[in-house]
Amino acid sequence: MALSSSYYSSSWSDLLPELMDAVFHSLNDVKDILSCATVCSSWRYSSSAVYSRKFVPLLFVSHPSSAYEETRFSDRFRVLSLDNLGFSGNDDQRWICGSTRGYLLTVNVSFQFEVSLQNPFTNTVVSLPPLTSFEDVQRLIQFQATSQHSGALTLIKEFVKKVASSKILLDSECVVLIIYNTNGGKLAFCRRGDKQWTELESDHIDDIVFCNGVFLAMDRTGVIYQCELNPDNLKAVPLCTASPFRYEPCKKCFAESDHGKLWVVLQKLDVSDDFDFTTYFEIYEFNSETKEWTVVISLRGKALFLSPQGRCVAVIAGETGSGGFIKDNSIYFTDGSLSVFEWESKQSKKLHQTGFCNLMFWVTPEDVLQR
Repeated sequence: MALSSSYYSSSWSDLLPELMDAVFHSLNDVKDILSCATVCSSWRYSSSAVYSRKFVPLLFVSHPSSAYEETRFSDRFRVLSLDNLGFSGNDDQRWICGSTRGYLLTVNVSFQFEVSLQNPFTNTVVSLPPLTSFEDVQRLIQFQATSQHSGALTLIKEFVKKVASSKILLDSECVVLIIYNTNGGKLAFCRRGDKQWTELESDHIDDIVFCNGVFLAMDRTGVIYQCELNPDNLKAVPLCTASPFRYEPCKKCFAESDHGKLWVVLQKLDVSDDFDFTTYFEIYEFNSETKEWTVVISLRGKALFLSPQGRCVAVIAGETGSGGFIKDNSIYFTDGSLSVFEWESKQSKKLHQTGFCNLMFWVTPEDVLQR
């Protein structure tokens, strides 16, 4: 029996989205994806889904208040939550404290508060020394045992402030650096196979990053240190003697540009006559050869992702920001809510307010930065 032309037409239309998705997914240059999006609406729809999967950080939300809230997030970003991680074991028995290179830093709730880095997609686990190797945690455990006060567990839960790691987490030479402590930020690190964390003399550290082969730390005044982790000569050496943002009374954090340059981002508050608070940003780029800082005057063609517990990076973005594409010349930041700062207008817009005690940060898989 001969098949009608409508049969072939129907079959082809059913297969076309899958074929387009396969073709777009084979593209490894984000500029090619953005070009495909300008052809027609169907190409834009298919290319935007691939763009989101391959070139944009994921948004971790610890406790979405509802399926509707998670859907709202996923309209623009891929979302990770405790409900969809699929970790082995009991997810209620671990805390998630942050991320580095696509891995989540987790702490087991019970003694000895084992620490690990876990890939949310492959379930690959990198075991790290437990928190009980810190004297501060041992004192908190003793206080918890004698007083039965729940506040000690909260302090242990918030003991690790941030994590950064060298490039290859599964490599035997991998180094992991953390900011820790319950009163002021201090530094500690470990190598694969270590049984204890090694402390690095430091105080009041607000941020860390691994950039261009070195670990860097920044204290609350804006002084930046290069962390030298040679076992025979551990030290944190000031990177440069002066910076234009030193002593600026605002939040400061590291970020990595899309071409591997070191940025320092200043998050400032402007107070109007009506006592309205507006968040705005300044960015400085470091020249490793001249040891000088220059102001970044535009993010044209790029979007920057900022969060205290995640890796802060700039990625290539589309111009319109609609239909699943991230808007360029913008900063997407988490600070008790999810917001976007539009560089040109210098205005911030709240995209979503999170619930109480809801942790939210960006997760950046390594391959996002290798395109």
